[in-house]
Amino acid sequence: MKKAELLIRKAKFSKRYRGYYYLLQCIELVFADENRLCALSKEVYRPIAEKYQVSCRCIERDIRTARDYAWQRGGKEILEEISGGVFYESPSVGELIEILAVYLREETEREHTA
Repeated sequence: MKKAELLIRKAKFSKRYRGYYYLLQCIELVFADENRLCALSKEVYRPIAEKYQVSCRCIERDIRTARDYAWQRGGKEILEEISGGVFYESPSVGELIEILAVYLREETEREHTA
């Protein structure tokens, strides 16, 4: 999904981190079915972990690393802009996935109704 990749690049995520690719796949899974947010480990992290033969903890840790990098380089402002909120600390990985996937879904729906 090209739009998801453009969105995380806009949010200052770098392709230098494995977490970038994991986050991209997490967004795509949640975009396809928002109910997956209710079981992140089982329905989002696990399929990706199995694909790359790593643990679910590894997936989450690598996304946190990528998030921290993006956060320090202006990603905070982008996330505040797209979520409509103010962050005093970086969001959890689950919150990050939710913010990006929901924003992407809303943008896609707006395009289809316009």
